[in-house]
Amino acid sequence: MSFDDVAIEVRGVSKRFEIYDRPRDQLKQLLFQRIRRPLGMEQRQYFREFWALRDVNLQIQRGESYGIVGLNGSGKSTLLQIITGTLHPTSGSVGTFGRISALLELGAGFNPDFSGRENVYMSGALLGLSNQQIGGKIGEIESFADIGAHFDQPLSTYSSGMQVRVAFAVATAFEPEILIVDEALAVGDAYFQQKCFHRIEQFKSRGGTLLFVSHDANTVKQLCDRAVLLNHGEVVSIGTPREIIDLYEGLVARLTDLGDRPISVSQAATPTPDINGCHPESGKRWTKATTVTTNHDAELVDFKLLDKDEKPVVHLESESNLTVQYRIRMRKHFDRPAFGLIIRDRFGRSLFETSTYAMRHDVPAIATMQEVLVRFTMNFNLRAGQYSFSVGVANRGYSRSDFEEYSLLMHDVEQIQVLEAADKFFYGGVFNMHPNVSTAVME
Repeated sequence: MSFDDVAIEVRGVSKRFEIYDRPRDQLKQLLFQRIRRPLGMEQRQYFREFWALRDVNLQIQRGESYGIVGLNGSGKSTLLQIITGTLHPTSGSVGTFGRISALLELGAGFNPDFSGRENVYMSGALLGLSNQQIGGKIGEIESFADIGAHFDQPLSTYSSGMQVRVAFAVATAFEPEILIVDEALAVGDAYFQQKCFHRIEQFKSRGGTLLFVSHDANTVKQLCDRAVLLNHGEVVSIGTPREIIDLYEGLVARLTDLGDRPISVSQAATPTPDINGCHPESGKRWTKATTVTTNHDAELVDFKLLDKDEKPVVHLESESNLTVQYRIRMRKHFDRPAFGLIIRDRFGRSLFETSTYAMRHDVPAIATMQEVLVRFTMNFNLRAGQYSFSVGVANRGYSRSDFEEYSLLMHDVEQIQVLEAADKFFYGGVFNMHPNVSTAVME
């Protein structure tokens, strides 16, 4: 891999912010430090340090689509501002190789007193383009933004959705080599988001480099080739979007869980200790999974995929009946247990999720060390392809998909290859909706 293949290089970047409790402390820091230094006096700090980033290293290749994932306050936006040059790092350096266009926080880089059209000319001028070059794109930008007469009104009169329409149209119109998008698309309506994703796919197909921040797991998996997980300003892991999103969701579960025992997130199968802290004997628990999020209150003992004749299968013809069966050992008393199932495609995108709680199936309380056999039976009407199964165990649900205690979530515990059913009609997409069709020639 040559240096010419690199689009963005982040080397040991750290960013410190100075937090002052009172305005006069900032003045003290400015004046007293200048006085103390020439007198050889001990330096005093009048602020608290907040490190938004610590020793971040990234290398993003040309043509690569890279997702940045993390909880609020993890340093995602700070990193993007440093990459785009609107913020300077405290230490470390960033190299960018190619024209950058960035869509950061709403309204960034725009003058609210200027109209949309005037802001387009201003943005183009900042990129070093002539009025003639900008004029050649203005029609395309106005059409893509699709805000009608508002295009010639001050930006201060725009809704958030109208602002992001203009901002995205500008960010992508001047053929950047690197496109950076930070959550801004979340305020657009569904129709406009679809237009944006189509344009991003066109940008990628031309060999553009994409840096994308979003809390939408499936969008990151769909758009990105690689991803990085940030937490408290540090890089937790770099890998495929599937791996990184699973880790991220584990962090979310850890924060929202109200149970007594801490949650661990692992992408390497490790033995689960029993209630006495001892590890069970080999072969008595299910170790096949890509990511395990657990507080060790429950463990997966066995998992099977069964056809209509109750025979284990790893291949299945589409439109056939399938039973997903798994056995769970409870390591504490569950007063309101729930058992879940997730079906994902080969990219890790969730296609179907449900649970006993969501299906209004009441499960009685389960005592410590009891085992439960869970069975989900369905018509597997997904088109040909490879799919994986994840299982979950929780306690005390309070909405269709939220629980007080997240005891176990194991991703990709098993896979199945679905074959195209020979006697069924062809369809695109993912699901067979079993439509009826009729035609009539009108005279």
